[in-house]
Amino acid sequence: MNRFKATVALLMCLATSTLCAQTNNPKVVQHKYADSLVVFIAAVKDSIHADSLLSANAKTSKSWGGFYRLIGPATYYNSATHSILRLDSLGNLTAADSTINDRLMQLYLQKPSAVNFYSGQYSQEELVTDVPADTHKELSSTIADQLPDVDDVAKVSDNMDIDIAIKRPNFWKRTGNFALQFTQNYISENWYKGGNNNETMLATLLLQANYNDTKRITWENKLDMRLGFVTTTSDTCHTFITNNDKLNLWSKLGIKTTKNWYYTVTAEANTQFMPGYRTNNILKFSDFLAPLDFYVSTGMDFKPTLKNGNTLSVAILPLSFKLRYIGTDNENIHKVYGMEGIYSTRDYGSRLEFNCKFTLCKNLSWRCRSYYFSSYKYVEAEMENVFSFAFSKYISSELYTLWRFDDNRGPKYYDSNLGYFQFKEYLTLGLKYDF
Repeated sequence: MNRFKATVALLMCLATSTLCAQTNNPKVVQHKYADSLVVFIAAVKDSIHADSLLSANAKTSKSWGGFYRLIGPATYYNSATHSILRLDSLGNLTAADSTINDRLMQLYLQKPSAVNFYSGQYSQEELVTDVPADTHKELSSTIADQLPDVDDVAKVSDNMDIDIAIKRPNFWKRTGNFALQFTQNYISENWYKGGNNNETMLATLLLQANYNDTKRITWENKLDMRLGFVTTTSDTCHTFITNNDKLNLWSKLGIKTTKNWYYTVTAEANTQFMPGYRTNNILKFSDFLAPLDFYVSTGMDFKPTLKNGNTLSVAILPLSFKLRYIGTDNENIHKVYGMEGIYSTRDYGSRLEFNCKFTLCKNLSWRCRSYYFSSYKYVEAEMENVFSFAFSKYISSELYTLWRFDDNRGPKYYDSNLGYFQFKEYLTLGLKYDF
């Protein structure tokens, strides 16, 4: 037994001299191992409540430190070799300490190259004391509770002038579009193909004011005005006549029910600005407020949210009222609309409205307005398409098409090719301004 201890002592001396040669400077030890010692001890104390190796001395910091020597960074401890070489060491050590020392000796003998530190290095490190957190300390619930009460803003603002402007949210969106187009054509009197000189002018103004509170209520309003003239040298009765005359006021109120559906009420009024004539005829066929068509309808409106400023609306209006009023005594106008001797008519029926605006490409947009009204005795429908191409901010071209169906005008207005369908189209190029 004494020979074994002597052999062990000799090996320990060799190992000690090797470690000291590798770490001549005691400050070589890395701080991270010293820091990890404190962190490790705190973690073990919080997570382990009972351990068979340390149960005998769990209350002493020495026992916890001995446990760390077993699983911490590989370090040569003089106390481990001294406890084995001393004859009275068994009487002073617990079973846990003896077991730890035996495991360390096995490491020193079997893998000495894995031991890179010795215990003397740790004495040069400054360790942070492990202070348990006080879980019973009462903290203020919010930071605001710790702030002093301020009864006068001037006390904390050094008498500075404070100007606070509160702006109400603006749910209105107003837009406008004005366009003016001209066309001129001149043909000399001796032109071999013949023809007529003419000039045309078209002015359009579209005003919109839309309300949307982003929650439930929407209210859309639109005023569409168009007036165009064409000169006709072949007309013996008129120097010029209107080729485009429209005054339309439209409004729709919606109350949201689900994601894309609204309870809706719509109102629309249609008339014109100037008297309407036919070529080489002095009789009036229409005039301002002659006729005036007024619609009021209620139902449901499907209006999904689209990207890039595109809009779509499909209104299904099963309850609709139509009033036609002729505000003139001109007999020919009353006769044209089948209202001899009367100034107004009333009809009830159903109505379907379709409105959309799409940007087809960068400078090309399409706007469509159509409706279908049926009194269950006759049908009246229109589909208006406007294709606008913007060459620049102030120059644009517009293609306008209008299809109309009306079987309440009598057989005189029936066409062998189109039936009761009527068609109108024009293409313009001119100035435009958006605001």
